[in-house]
Amino acid sequence: MTIILIILVGAFVAYLFSRSVFTVLFSMQNEGIHRERLKQLQSHEGKKDDSAAQLVNTLTKPIVTYLLPKMKPFDNEQLAKDLKFAGWDHIMDPMQYRAMSILLKIIGVVAFIAVYPISPFFAVIIFGLFFFLYGFLFRNSISEKKNALFHQFPDFIRIIQGYLMAGIPLTKAVEETIPYVGDDWKPYLKDFVLNCNIYSAPEAIDMLCEEVDIFEIREFFSLIKLNLEQGINIKESFESQSQKVAEMQMEVFLNKIGRRQMMSKLVQAPLILCMFVSAGMPTFYSMMNF
Repeated sequence: MTIILIILVGAFVAYLFSRSVFTVLFSMQNEGIHRERLKQLQSHEGKKDDSAAQLVNTLTKPIVTYLLPKMKPFDNEQLAKDLKFAGWDHIMDPMQYRAMSILLKIIGVVAFIAVYPISPFFAVIIFGLFFFLYGFLFRNSISEKKNALFHQFPDFIRIIQGYLMAGIPLTKAVEETIPYVGDDWKPYLKDFVLNCNIYSAPEAIDMLCEEVDIFEIREFFSLIKLNLEQGINIKESFESQSQKVAEMQMEVFLNKIGRRQMMSKLVQAPLILCMFVSAGMPTFYSMMNF
């Protein structure tokens, strides 16, 4: 009985000891995992959707490696600018974009052949989605980004003019304006401030115009740059462009009104259709029972 008691006590002590040891080991392992994860987060700061980028890389790698080198070269530089402007550059590069387009079109053709014997109508719809939706979404992202930048631009000019009227230098005025502008303008203005500190203001304006490829905005900043190079005061430069900003504000308002009118017409169409259906149902019912 004493031997059994000693064995039980010894087993209990061994259990407590082993549990403590394993707890320490696993806590060290978890700490190591935590530190490793922290390093990964710090090293990947500013990147988005790594899993999506890895998926795109996996799917497009065979086409990028074997098919694209045999095809006709295309403008990688312009496509890279468009991807960056649309915010797709953290997911794919120009080669991967074109490879994904080819892959989706191949899938569309295969899906069309597979579904057509069952339902030709759905086969055409699936084919159209795989064949055209990808490029449409990309072009729509660029268009939406341009519209957002254009619509937020007059407010940016109005805010920065207030700082310039107070005698604040251009770089400092732009830096103070950043918290009050739209989210779409913030990264461009941060880069502009950084470029002003590294290069000169005219060079920073050139870089900004290169990134924001919108005609009205490029024209505005080109005139500001010309005035700077001619030695005209920056405050007077912005004041001289007040008419241009007013025209842009009017265009923004007209675009908003046009979109609302279009939405009102789109909303009216289903209502009118429902009214016709409701009015025609008794007649249709009477004809069916005639």
